[in-house]
Amino acid sequence: MTSFSEELVAISEQGAAAVLATVVEVAGESRVEAGAKCLVRDGKVAAENIGDPAAVEAILRESAARLSAEKSQLVSLDLPSGKLEVFFEVMPEPPKLIVVGAGHIAVPLVQIAKVLDFHVIVIDDRLLFANRERFPDADEVLVGDMARVLKEMTLTPACYIVLITRGHSYDEPCLREIIHSQAKYIGMIGSRRRIKACFQRFRDEDKVAEEVIERVYAPIGLDIGTETPAEIALAILGEVIKVRRGGKAASLSDR
Repeated sequence: MTSFSEELVAISEQGAAAVLATVVEVAGESRVEAGAKCLVRDGKVAAENIGDPAAVEAILRESAARLSAEKSQLVSLDLPSGKLEVFFEVMPEPPKLIVVGAGHIAVPLVQIAKVLDFHVIVIDDRLLFANRERFPDADEVLVGDMARVLKEMTLTPACYIVLITRGHSYDEPCLREIIHSQAKYIGMIGSRRRIKACFQRFRDEDKVAEEVIERVYAPIGLDIGTETPAEIALAILGEVIKVRRGGKAASLSDR
Protein backbone atom coordinates (compact mmCIF):
# COMPACT_ATOMS: atom_id res chain seq x y z
CA MET A 1 0.00 0.00 0.00
CA THR A 2 1.36 3.40 -0.97
CA SER A 3 1.91 6.21 1.51
CA PHE A 4 -0.62 8.90 2.39
CA SER A 5 1.43 11.59 0.69
CA GLU A 6 1.76 9.63 -2.56
CA GLU A 7 -1.95 8.87 -2.66
CA LEU A 8 -2.95 12.46 -1.88
CA VAL A 9 -0.72 13.76 -4.67
CA ALA A 10 -2.28 11.28 -7.11
CA ILE A 11 -5.79 12.21 -6.01
CA SER A 12 -5.05 15.90 -6.50
CA GLU A 13 -3.46 15.40 -9.92
CA GLN A 14 -6.24 13.15 -11.19
CA GLY A 15 -9.14 15.14 -9.73
CA ALA A 16 -10.42 11.99 -8.05
CA ALA A 17 -12.88 11.76 -5.17
CA ALA A 18 -11.58 10.67 -1.77
CA VAL A 19 -12.22 10.86 1.97
CA LEU A 20 -9.54 11.29 4.62
CA ALA A 21 -10.76 9.98 7.99
CA THR A 22 -8.85 11.06 11.10
CA VAL A 23 -9.51 9.60 14.54
CA VAL A 24 -9.94 12.53 16.92
CA GLU A 25 -10.92 10.80 20.17
CA VAL A 26 -11.04 7.21 21.45
CA ALA A 27 -13.26 5.83 24.24
CA GLY A 28 -13.42 2.28 25.62
CA GLU A 29 -10.96 -0.53 24.97
CA SER A 30 -10.25 0.20 21.32
CA ARG A 31 -6.65 -0.27 20.21
CA VAL A 32 -6.99 2.59 17.74
CA GLU A 33 -4.98 5.67 18.68
CA ALA A 34 -6.07 9.29 18.32
CA GLY A 35 -4.48 10.75 15.21
CA ALA A 36 -4.70 7.51 13.20
CA LYS A 37 -5.88 8.01 9.63
CA CYS A 38 -7.58 6.16 6.81
CA LEU A 39 -7.67 7.40 3.21
CA VAL A 40 -10.55 6.05 1.13
CA ARG A 41 -10.71 6.21 -2.65
CA ASP A 42 -13.08 4.42 -5.05
CA GLY A 43 -14.74 2.69 -2.12
CA LYS A 44 -11.46 1.09 -1.05
CA VAL A 45 -8.72 1.83 1.45
CA ALA A 46 -5.84 3.59 -0.29
CA ALA A 47 -3.74 4.02 2.86
CA GLU A 48 -4.32 3.57 6.59
CA ASN A 49 -2.63 3.23 9.95
CA ILE A 50 -5.79 2.45 11.95
CA GLY A 51 -4.81 -1.16 12.64
CA ASP A 52 -8.32 -2.34 13.59
CA PRO A 53 -10.28 -4.14 10.82
CA ALA A 54 -13.66 -3.39 12.44
CA ALA A 55 -12.82 0.31 12.66
CA VAL A 56 -11.62 0.39 9.05
CA GLU A 57 -14.84 -1.28 7.88
CA ALA A 58 -16.95 1.27 9.79
CA ILE A 59 -14.91 4.10 8.30
CA LEU A 60 -15.41 2.70 4.79
CA ARG A 61 -19.20 2.65 5.24
CA GLU A 62 -19.35 6.16 6.65
CA SER A 63 -16.98 7.50 3.98
CA ALA A 64 -19.43 6.46 1.26
CA ALA A 65 -22.20 8.42 2.98
CA ARG A 66 -20.02 11.51 3.51
CA LEU A 67 -18.86 11.46 -0.12
CA SER A 68 -22.42 11.16 -1.38
CA ALA A 69 -23.39 14.20 0.70
CA GLU A 70 -20.17 16.03 -0.30
CA LYS A 71 -19.90 17.28 3.27
CA SER A 72 -17.03 16.96 5.76
CA GLN A 73 -18.23 16.03 9.24
CA LEU A 74 -17.25 14.79 12.71
CA VAL A 75 -18.95 11.42 13.28
CA SER A 76 -19.20 9.08 16.26
CA LEU A 77 -18.60 5.44 15.37
CA ASP A 78 -19.79 2.78 17.82
CA LEU A 79 -17.63 -0.34 17.73
CA PRO A 80 -17.63 -3.52 19.88
CA SER A 81 -14.39 -2.32 21.47
CA GLY A 82 -15.57 1.24 22.15
CA LYS A 83 -16.43 4.52 20.49
CA LEU A 84 -14.39 6.56 18.03
CA GLU A 85 -14.83 10.21 17.17
CA VAL A 86 -13.70 10.49 13.56
CA PHE A 87 -13.44 13.57 11.36
CA PHE A 88 -14.23 12.79 7.74
CA GLU A 89 -12.62 15.28 5.37
CA VAL A 90 -14.37 14.99 2.01
CA MET A 91 -12.43 15.68 -1.18
CA PRO A 92 -15.15 15.39 -3.83
CA GLU A 93 -14.54 14.84 -7.50
CA PRO A 94 -15.10 18.14 -9.35
CA PRO A 95 -18.76 18.29 -10.45
CA LYS A 96 -19.30 17.50 -14.11
CA LEU A 97 -22.26 18.82 -16.09
CA ILE A 98 -23.02 16.81 -19.21
CA VAL A 99 -25.22 18.79 -21.58
CA VAL A 100 -26.82 16.52 -24.18
CA GLY A 101 -28.10 18.67 -27.02
CA ALA A 102 -26.45 21.87 -28.23
CA GLY A 103 -29.53 23.94 -29.01
CA HIS A 104 -30.53 27.42 -27.85
CA ILE A 105 -30.87 26.51 -24.15
CA ALA A 106 -27.43 24.90 -24.05
CA VAL A 107 -25.57 28.17 -24.73
CA PRO A 108 -26.60 30.04 -21.54
CA LEU A 109 -26.59 26.74 -19.63
CA VAL A 110 -22.89 26.26 -20.31
CA GLN A 111 -22.09 29.88 -19.48
CA ILE A 112 -23.86 29.72 -16.09
CA ALA A 113 -22.40 26.29 -15.28
CA LYS A 114 -18.86 27.57 -15.77
CA VAL A 115 -19.55 30.45 -13.37
CA LEU A 116 -20.57 27.74 -10.87
CA ASP A 117 -17.25 25.91 -11.43
CA PHE A 118 -18.63 22.85 -13.21
CA HIS A 119 -16.54 20.86 -15.67
CA VAL A 120 -18.85 21.08 -18.69
CA ILE A 121 -19.20 18.63 -21.55
CA VAL A 122 -21.49 19.35 -24.52
CA ILE A 123 -22.67 16.51 -26.76
CA ASP A 124 -24.56 16.76 -30.06
CA ASP A 125 -24.60 14.93 -33.38
CA ARG A 126 -24.49 18.16 -35.41
CA LEU A 127 -21.15 19.83 -36.01
CA LEU A 128 -23.02 23.00 -36.92
CA PHE A 129 -24.16 23.24 -33.27
CA ALA A 130 -21.47 21.37 -31.34
CA ASN A 131 -18.38 23.45 -31.99
CA ARG A 132 -15.91 25.72 -30.19
CA GLU A 133 -17.27 28.88 -31.76
CA ARG A 134 -20.66 28.23 -30.19
CA PHE A 135 -19.31 26.93 -26.85
CA PRO A 136 -15.98 28.64 -26.14
CA ASP A 137 -16.39 28.10 -22.37
CA ALA A 138 -17.07 24.36 -22.48
CA ASP A 139 -14.31 22.04 -21.30
CA GLU A 140 -15.22 19.45 -23.93
CA VAL A 141 -17.41 19.54 -27.05
CA LEU A 142 -18.17 16.09 -28.45
CA VAL A 143 -19.77 15.39 -31.83
CA GLY A 144 -21.40 12.03 -32.51
CA ASP A 145 -24.44 9.89 -31.88
CA MET A 146 -25.53 11.20 -28.48
CA ALA A 147 -26.73 7.90 -27.01
CA ARG A 148 -23.57 6.12 -28.15
CA VAL A 149 -21.32 8.81 -26.70
CA LEU A 150 -23.11 8.54 -23.35
CA LYS A 151 -22.84 4.76 -23.40
CA GLU A 152 -19.07 5.01 -23.74
CA MET A 153 -18.64 7.55 -20.91
CA THR A 154 -17.75 6.67 -17.33
CA LEU A 155 -20.55 8.19 -15.26
CA THR A 156 -19.84 8.75 -11.56
CA PRO A 157 -21.84 10.30 -8.71
CA ALA A 158 -20.13 13.59 -9.61
CA CYS A 159 -21.99 13.67 -12.95
CA TYR A 160 -25.10 15.75 -13.57
CA ILE A 161 -26.76 15.00 -16.91
CA VAL A 162 -29.11 17.38 -18.73
CA LEU A 163 -31.07 15.98 -21.69
CA ILE A 164 -32.14 18.91 -23.85
CA THR A 165 -32.00 17.41 -27.33
CA ARG A 166 -34.21 18.48 -30.23
CA GLY A 167 -36.85 15.82 -29.64
CA HIS A 168 -37.99 12.73 -27.75
CA SER A 169 -36.71 10.47 -30.52
CA TYR A 170 -33.25 11.55 -29.32
CA ASP A 171 -34.03 11.94 -25.59
CA GLU A 172 -35.30 8.41 -25.09
CA PRO A 173 -32.26 6.52 -26.46
CA CYS A 174 -30.02 8.79 -24.37
CA LEU A 175 -32.08 8.24 -21.23
CA ARG A 176 -32.02 4.50 -21.80
CA GLU A 177 -28.22 4.55 -21.68
CA ILE A 178 -27.94 6.54 -18.45
CA ILE A 179 -31.00 5.78 -16.33
CA HIS A 180 -29.17 2.99 -14.45
CA SER A 181 -25.92 4.95 -14.14
CA GLN A 182 -24.36 6.39 -10.99
CA ALA A 183 -25.03 9.96 -12.15
CA LYS A 184 -26.33 12.05 -9.25
CA TYR A 185 -28.77 13.99 -11.43
CA ILE A 186 -30.65 13.18 -14.62
CA GLY A 187 -32.98 15.83 -15.99
CA MET A 188 -34.97 15.67 -19.23
CA ILE A 189 -36.79 18.45 -21.03
CA GLY A 190 -40.23 17.93 -22.58
CA SER A 191 -43.97 18.28 -22.13
CA ARG A 192 -45.72 16.33 -19.39
CA ARG A 193 -47.68 14.32 -21.95
CA ARG A 194 -44.60 13.17 -23.83
CA ILE A 195 -42.66 12.47 -20.64
CA LYS A 196 -45.54 10.38 -19.28
CA ALA A 197 -45.62 8.36 -22.51
CA CYS A 198 -41.83 7.92 -22.42
CA PHE A 199 -41.87 6.65 -18.85
CA GLN A 200 -44.68 4.22 -19.65
CA ARG A 201 -42.64 2.75 -22.49
CA PHE A 202 -39.72 2.32 -20.10
CA ARG A 203 -42.01 0.42 -17.71
CA ASP A 204 -43.64 -1.75 -20.36
CA GLU A 205 -40.81 -2.39 -22.83
CA ASP A 206 -37.65 -2.12 -20.72
CA LYS A 207 -39.10 -3.27 -17.39
CA VAL A 208 -37.49 -0.32 -15.62
CA ALA A 209 -38.36 -0.23 -11.92
CA GLU A 210 -40.44 2.66 -10.62
CA GLU A 211 -37.76 3.82 -8.18
CA VAL A 212 -35.32 4.10 -11.10
CA ILE A 213 -37.76 6.14 -13.19
CA GLU A 214 -38.36 8.43 -10.23
CA ARG A 215 -34.69 9.43 -10.33
CA VAL A 216 -35.36 11.40 -13.51
CA TYR A 217 -36.31 15.07 -13.12
CA ALA A 218 -38.84 15.62 -15.89
CA PRO A 219 -40.08 18.14 -16.79
CA ILE A 220 -36.69 19.59 -16.05
CA GLY A 221 -35.89 22.58 -13.81
CA LEU A 222 -37.18 24.51 -10.83
CA ASP A 223 -40.71 25.87 -10.88
CA ILE A 224 -39.88 29.58 -11.27
CA GLY A 225 -42.02 30.54 -14.26
CA THR A 226 -39.48 30.60 -17.08
CA GLU A 227 -39.92 31.91 -20.63
CA THR A 228 -36.55 32.67 -22.26
CA PRO A 229 -33.70 30.20 -22.95
CA ALA A 230 -31.55 31.93 -20.33
CA GLU A 231 -34.33 31.64 -17.73
CA ILE A 232 -34.81 27.96 -18.53
CA ALA A 233 -31.05 27.43 -18.20
CA LEU A 234 -31.13 29.16 -14.81
CA ALA A 235 -34.00 26.93 -13.66
CA ILE A 236 -32.11 23.81 -14.76
CA LEU A 237 -28.90 24.81 -12.95
CA GLY A 238 -30.96 25.72 -9.90
CA GLU A 239 -32.34 22.19 -9.84
CA VAL A 240 -28.87 20.72 -10.28
CA ILE A 241 -27.64 22.72 -7.27
CA LYS A 242 -30.74 21.67 -5.31
CA VAL A 243 -29.87 18.01 -5.88
CA ARG A 244 -26.19 18.52 -5.19
CA ARG A 245 -26.66 20.44 -1.95
CA GLY A 246 -29.89 18.87 -0.69
CA GLY A 247 -32.10 21.94 -1.15
CA LYS A 248 -35.88 22.10 -0.82
CA ALA A 249 -36.97 24.31 -3.73
CA ALA A 250 -39.96 23.06 -5.76
CA SER A 251 -39.20 21.32 -9.05
CA LEU A 252 -41.52 21.17 -12.04
CA SER A 253 -41.39 17.37 -11.72
CA ASP A 254 -42.89 17.62 -8.21
CA ARG A 255 -46.30 18.54 -9.58
